[in-house]
Amino acid sequence: MIMTWSAAIAAGAFVVLAAGILLALRAALNKLGQVQAAADKVQQDLQKLSLELSGLIQPAEETIRAAHKQLESASKLFEAAGQVGGAIAHTTSAAERITSVLSESAEHHAKRYETKRQVGEALEWAELGMAAWQLWQTSRKAAAPAENDMDAYQNRVPDQ
Repeated sequence: MIMTWSAAIAAGAFVVLAAGILLALRAALNKLGQVQAAADKVQQDLQKLSLELSGLIQPAEETIRAAHKQLESASKLFEAAGQVGGAIAHTTSAAERITSVLSESAEHHAKRYETKRQVGEALEWAELGMAAWQLWQTSRKAAAPAENDMDAYQNRVPDQ
């Protein structure tokens, strides 16, 4: 009888164990169903997000193209500004050379004017000297005929 009781207890334990396993499996299946439902919901959310992202990709691509065009324009603007800067530098250099030439020319003319003034003064002094010499020559020649007349008179008149 012990055996019978042991077999009945073992059978009861087996039924309880099987029932426990079945309940655990059922709970696991419920959890698995919940996980699957959550996964389905996540999948649906991902699909919505992928649709929204694909809708955003087009404007983002256009924005990137517009930004690229603006960068190219800015690059051309900076290149043009660099060329303008080069032209300004060239013009400034030319203006400096012209200013230098004008300054040297003005200095040369000022020196030449100073030289002309000195030459003019020298010529005035030379003219004054020439006038004085001519006056002296004229007065000498005027005095010379009187002396020549005296000499001629003395030569014509015999000594008394």
